[in-house]
Amino acid sequence: MTGFVDRERAAHVMEQAGIEALVLSAPEAFHYATGAWIGPAGLFRRAGAGFVVIPARQDLPIGVVVADFNVAQLRIAAPEAVVRSHPIWIESVPLATGTHGLLDERIEAGLAALGRAPDFSRPATFDLAGSVRQLQALLAEFGLERATLGIDLDFIPAADFAAIQALLPDCPVVDGSSVLDRLRSIKSQREIDLLQQGIFLSEAGLERLQVDAMAGMRQADLVALYRKGVAEAAAGLSHPVVTAEYVTLGARAKGADARAEAGDPLKCDMVCTVGGYASDMSRNFTFGAPSADQAELHAIAERAFDDGLAVLIPGNTLAHVHRITTESLARQGLSSYRRGHFGHSVGQSVFSEQWPFIAADSDVVIEAGMVLAFEIPLYIDGLASFNLEDQFLITADGPLPMNRLPRRLERIG
Repeated sequence: MTGFVDRERAAHVMEQAGIEALVLSAPEAFHYATGAWIGPAGLFRRAGAGFVVIPARQDLPIGVVVADFNVAQLRIAAPEAVVRSHPIWIESVPLATGTHGLLDERIEAGLAALGRAPDFSRPATFDLAGSVRQLQALLAEFGLERATLGIDLDFIPAADFAAIQALLPDCPVVDGSSVLDRLRSIKSQREIDLLQQGIFLSEAGLERLQVDAMAGMRQADLVALYRKGVAEAAAGLSHPVVTAEYVTLGARAKGADARAEAGDPLKCDMVCTVGGYASDMSRNFTFGAPSADQAELHAIAERAFDDGLAVLIPGNTLAHVHRITTESLARQGLSSYRRGHFGHSVGQSVFSEQWPFIAADSDVVIEAGMVLAFEIPLYIDGLASFNLEDQFLITADGPLPMNRLPRRLERIG
């Protein structure tokens, strides 16, 4: 399988959207479709660093335009893909083998073996027009030179889009972002495994934090404990692991260098990314015994969590989950409390929060195969900022928890 794309589902979603091929340019979308890094050109976050063509016709392969510097890695990651390349600024020369002579002569022989045209030169970064010409060639090879294309316009800068339209005059171009969102909302088993691994590591980090944290520590010390626990649990893991920590210390949020004091609440909203897939969860603590108000605030969150979770099942809309959760808070006295969303999908993106959202206006129907982070954030300045968040795999029988740590308010020290 190339990347994480379910070709059968992709064909169905594209047919519904009236497009004949999905053309992806965002670095994260490139990896989703191919399983490979787009390469250093993608760091500029401009269109043209690479393209992936996913035809609606399943008898056609996936096509890839990638920087010449990354062709070898791409062919290993996606051996079934049709690959075309475009030059970027990096010169990488194969040293000629089976020849003798001075080093410079062997390097020049390697360059000659590349078969370059006499007028070959490299751009300062990469050339969008050159990349699109390779995209044109791919489309022609697939018989899609006049196809309606869905492009990830939520990524592409306006200036780049105008250039792409001009270079593809025979292809009607529409926004394919929602198609990509729908594809990514249902996870493959490989994606589920990565998201489960992230939760496992994050909980290991939180357990280390709870055991070793003490009053007098700075926020940076607390984050370091979490990272140490994650790193220890990730030892030997082949996938890269990255964390992001959204920590709030104190009844009123303290500065980064502030030290924990007895009675301080602590919110730990932690993102652990494994192999590009970001898992999201949150737990809450107090240094010493919580006050009566802090304990009650967390109890409100727990009850609302249970009420919302009861309807987080296939067939319900995400708006229904949002309404039930809001009503639960209202029954507990928070009738004017308003939250834009009570959770979101997770997966591969620049941020842990992905479409679809558990929001009041979401008509998205919950489906088996989704992985959703469900959360009850209650940020009360002067008391505590608590967020209770777990990650769930939606199955035909309902939500399957990926977390094992209890959701109660925990005590440090």
